[in-house]
Amino acid sequence: MLVSYKEKRYWIISILVLFLDGIISYYLPSYFNKLSLFYPMLTISLIPFLYRGNKRKYYYFVFILGIIYDLLYCNIFLFNALIFLFLSKIDIKVLKLLKDNFFLYLGLIVLNIVIYDGICFFLLILTKYANYPINHLFYKIEHSLLLNILSGIWFFFIFKKNKIPS
Repeated sequence: MLVSYKEKRYWIISILVLFLDGIISYYLPSYFNKLSLFYPMLTISLIPFLYRGNKRKYYYFVFILGIIYDLLYCNIFLFNALIFLFLSKIDIKVLKLLKDNFFLYLGLIVLNIVIYDGICFFLLILTKYANYPINHLFYKIEHSLLLNILSGIWFFFIFKKNKIPS
């Protein structure tokens, strides 16, 4: 089965974003008490832009991306893969419901970050792995938005270059 140029481009950009997430995390440490304004969640910001009209391929792509993310950064097999799949299902519903535009994608990035951080935060508390106050969750979300919205602008013009922001 031949892979189209467009599919290769999506894979290459996704892999580069995965590694960029790690590089930025390494060089801009983000301890819970000392978060920088540039907390990277670039892979999560990329999820809404990967949909190309075929739900099945999109879900497989996002699930595999989540597995790779798990293997590189999380060490909890299928944790991020399942969360990424959940986020992609929400993104599809919103993209089908609302008009496809620049601000919708930025809103999806914010929504994905809030949902991802919320799930991770509450799982940490439920499993009693850590006990952080709720203001840490809001602090982390607030401090992760700048870089990820900037990356979303970049992703929009890479993947949706024929569309003009409305």
